Amino acid sequence: MANDSVAWASGTNGTVLITSHGNSWKDVSIKDAESLDFRDIHAFDDKNALVMNSGNGLSIYRTSDGGSNWTLVFHEADSNLFFDGMDFAEGGIGYAYGDPIDGRMALIESIDFGKHWNWINEKFRPVLDSAEASYAASGSGIKVMDDQLWIATSGGKKSHVYNRLREFSQLIPNETPLFSEAGAGIFSLAFWNMNEGVIVGGSYIDSTDASSNCAITNDGGKTWELITENNPRGYRSCVASKADGSLLLAVGRTGSDYSINKGKTWVANGDEGYYSCAIKNRSGWAVGRNGKMAKLILQ
Repeated sequence: MANDSVAWASGTNGTVLITSHGNSWKDVSIKDAESLDFRDIHAFDDKNALVMNSGNGLSIYRTSDGGSNWTLVFHEADSNLFFDGMDFAEGGIGYAYGDPIDGRMALIESIDFGKHWNWINEKFRPVLDSAEASYAASGSGIKVMDDQLWIATSGGKKSHVYNRLREFSQLIPNETPLFSEAGAGIFSLAFWNMNEGVIVGGSYIDSTDASSNCAITNDGGKTWELITENNPRGYRSCVASKADGSLLLAVGRTGSDYSINKGKTWVANGDEGYYSCAIKNRSGWAVGRNGKMAKLILQ
């Protein structure tokens, strides 16, 4: 979401959509990108946005006119590249990350709202454990805030949230209590200040399994508390937060849940399945299979 009235969405077959009121959506899909699966989109406003594909190389497109025209701002044809998500701080510094290449996390940076991108120096890209990677379910396994960066990984021996405190410093792995194995782990994270955040996930193989699917932090991701009572009701592929953390929304195949106490307890919000979500001050959106969308009106 760009703001309370403007929202963007992306998906398979090069699909990109935009709405200014929610009653109808305008198709601004990218010509000649029908083969790409746009797993993540980042909108700055109603004119400027970026979309990123996952799988079979990396292509990032940018628009500055509301989707009428798109420019390919980064491209790597290497079929071994699989990118998982991107995010930006308010000042225009952003990162996109992906599964490891030669054992190191794939990580690129932009300092101008995504107009140009460069690879992060190898020495600042962490070496991952065997089988450790990330999930591109909703593009929300990464968060950038001021000079801090958080990235979630799973699939190895442990699920981690990597944290970098300042520019030109190493990403430090912090263990989390979410169970890690093929198809299970952290799928999404959200931070609303430098200290408080939440991770959600579980197992997409068993979407009804509600164990080990949510944890919260109060120290910037160094330590995590597993939520075992009144937690989300199953696998959750995305979590979104209001700017102050006063409302969290988590969505997945088996439904959605919300929290008004910063993730300590969750309340069922329906059984409709959605894959991704976003919240602003007075509204939110959730998107699902075959173009299913729902608008959340906040009181």
